[in-house]
Amino acid sequence: MLWAKEGSIVKKTGTVLTAAFLSLALAVTVSAQPRPATDPATPRQDAPRSEPQRQAWAPDANAVESGKLIGMKVKNNQGKDVGEISQLIVDHSSGKISHVVLGKGGVLGLGEQKIVLAWSDLKLQPDPDNRTRMVAMVDQNKVDGAPRYEARRDTAPAASPATSPSSTQPKRN
Repeated sequence: MLWAKEGSIVKKTGTVLTAAFLSLALAVTVSAQPRPATDPATPRQDAPRSEPQRQAWAPDANAVESGKLIGMKVKNNQGKDVGEISQLIVDHSSGKISHVVLGKGGVLGLGEQKIVLAWSDLKLQPDPDNRTRMVAMVDQNKVDGAPRYEARRDTAPAASPATSPSSTQPKRN
């Protein structure tokens, strides 16, 4: 019976020592973690330096972002859907939009005919069916007389497979 009491005391002592060791390890781990600064306006010494805050900019209320132009519905002067803007053509010298490519007809881009209209032929206005959207209005005669759009193919990118190294490199003798 004496052995049973001694074994019980040893188990209790071992349990208490294990619990104390785990508590000490937990306390050391928690104290080693960085603490937030008490004053949020005071940057921490070890915090990475960030760039200065940039000033915010937003377009004027009358401006239309290009992302809203692409896909914009185009209607004729009778309110009939003519198509939608698929591309903007920018004049290289002035940096301004000179023409738009209008996709008309087709389903999901298949069978769609692309025509070109001068930017000045379009008038942007709120959509009468939905005032939160804009719509481009155009005279039907301009659409009927518009040329078919054909993408330029005369310029190849610098890394194009169409260019061969021998044609761009001077010959050595």
